[in-house]
Amino acid sequence: MPRQSGLADREPCPWRIVDDVGGAFCMGNIGGGIWHSIKGARLAPSGARLSGSLSAVQARAPVLGGQFAVWGGLFACCDCSLTAIRQKEDPWNSIVSGAATGGILAGRAGPRAMASAAVVGGVLLALIEGMGIMMTRMMAPPSADDMLASQRMDPTAPPTAGGLFPSSGGGARGLPPPPSSPPPSSSGGFDPYATETTFSTEGSSSSASSPQQQSGSSWWPFGSSS
Repeated sequence: MPRQSGLADREPCPWRIVDDVGGAFCMGNIGGGIWHSIKGARLAPSGARLSGSLSAVQARAPVLGGQFAVWGGLFACCDCSLTAIRQKEDPWNSIVSGAATGGILAGRAGPRAMASAAVVGGVLLALIEGMGIMMTRMMAPPSADDMLASQRMDPTAPPTAGGLFPSSGGGARGLPPPPSSPPPSSSGGFDPYATETTFSTEGSSSSASSPQQQSGSSWWPFGSSS
């Protein structure tokens, strides 16, 4: 039967009822003792506050403990029944058991009171189960998948290194890599990247005057003028 681990492992189903009844009775006695001790001391006369507090605790704390024990016993019975029917243990068993317990305890007050008590019991158990799951996940160590996912780089994340070209080795940060040498040309050994362009004033002046001389000799019919 699949079983989810919570804050503490619970007893198996036959013994879970006894465990829940005893725990609920102890909790009711302790809480009722604190509450009724304060209330009894406040309602007692000024000279007998201690005796009034003890009398209130002896009279009312066991009653509250018994009410808690009844609630815990009914809850454990519903939980064990749902576990046997569904053949698995999950938070839905506790939520449905809390709603059923609240409705059963309010059965003498009518259907409307049963429905409201069932809703309150289900909501309270849902909050308790949600807090338990959240605490379990917070205290659990990270798994191997979570560690691998945290180490992966998100391609949509902004760059953390300065500049447009983040450094990938030991070079300067933010500088582009040096351009690689151009590929060799396969057309007759001519390399367009190997030619160098030089600028000269003499060459430009001679090249500028040569078209004028050629144009003058072409249209002047009597030869060049001296």
